[in-house]
Amino acid sequence: MEISTVDFYEKVKAKDFDHWVDVRTAEEFAAVRADSEHVKHHPLDQIASLDLPKDAVIYLSCRSGARSGQAQAFMLQNGYTNVTNVAGGIMAWEAAGFPTTQG
Repeated sequence: MEISTVDFYEKVKAKDFDHWVDVRTAEEFAAVRADSEHVKHHPLDQIASLDLPKDAVIYLSCRSGARSGQAQAFMLQNGYTNVTNVAGGIMAWEAAGFPTTQG
């Protein structure tokens, strides 16, 4: 399952999910990220150690949507039932003019 950045932004404003995980590298996450207290960082290469309830509503994001798609596939194969990829990642978030923070 995938969601557009615009539709996801509405969910962020309403806090209509359990977890939002950004799977980019630490350097990428530090450089620019969504300005939201709800986004948590967990790199793709460590996704196997992510410990969330298997039935939680989880949204995954990255730079463009590719790595978060990989994380989604892994999580679905490992028993997670409600994982959605945010299409376009932080690039689409920035392009839409949604708030970001750096550093």
